[in-house]
Amino acid sequence: MNAGLVIDPVVSSVALAATSIISLTLALPKVARQSEQRQAVAGFDLLPHALVAPFAFVLPLAEIAATLATLVPATRSVGAAALAALFVLFALALAINVARGRTDIDCGCNGFRQPGAPVPHSIGWAHVARSLLLAALAALICLPQSTRAIVWFDYLSVLGATLVAVAAFFTLDVLLANRPKLNHLRNS
Repeated sequence: MNAGLVIDPVVSSVALAATSIISLTLALPKVARQSEQRQAVAGFDLLPHALVAPFAFVLPLAEIAATLATLVPATRSVGAAALAALFVLFALALAINVARGRTDIDCGCNGFRQPGAPVPHSIGWAHVARSLLLAALAALICLPQSTRAIVWFDYLSVLGATLVAVAAFFTLDVLLANRPKLNHLRNS
């Protein structure tokens, strides 16, 4: 057996399922709401103005393509590596702005916000950590799986753990999106 790191197939399957669900849920609204996506990319103030619109258009398509690539066994590692790289890129962009003190911008990542609803303008180190956590989850997909036999209970474990992981992520997402409101309520 290989002396390198090998993970259980249940862990790999949960990482694959959770990453795919989260990535698609966050990327699809970015395609549908291109004007908001352009505003979010421009708000980071990291690209020349001429590159904002093309980048805002290509970014969610790259997320979707990488996610779909993870679902095909032949391209799974490449797709997962691309997703991990995208999440690290997001974390880097967030970290640069937080370090510059520019925390009053839209992260561009909240997929559950209704069209026309107010955009939460607040980022912080928690957003950076969330993106790095997603990068780590995507990186787990790249690791080789052990060859142990899969039993019926493993499928239940994958289902339950995936539901918990996705629910935990989106709970964190909603809490981060509503942090300014929560802070206002706490201080009033």
